[in-house]
Amino acid sequence: MSEKEMIQKILEITQQTQQSVLELTADVADLKVRVANIEERLTNIEERVTNIEERVTNIEERVTNIEENMVRKSDLKYYDFKIAEHDREIFELKQQN
Repeated sequence: MSEKEMIQKILEITQQTQQSVLELTADVADLKVRVANIEERLTNIEERVTNIEERVTNIEERVTNIEENMVRKSDLKYYDFKIAEHDREIFELKQQN
């Protein structure tokens, strides 16, 4: 292979390498844009998750408050028993007079 042919071959390889570098540079730029979009979406998702966490905490507090203040079945049974007991006592007192 002559010197001229070798130089021509080296130039071809150099051009191919430059083309590959340009393609890789374009691919890297595209990936940077994609990563930026993903980061933006991730930020939005994180904000939404934080909002949901706050709402869940609020709901948990409300449920706890409701549970603490609600009348239970056993409470109603007790009141029903006491009302019946007092009704009997009132009836007996009226019967005495």
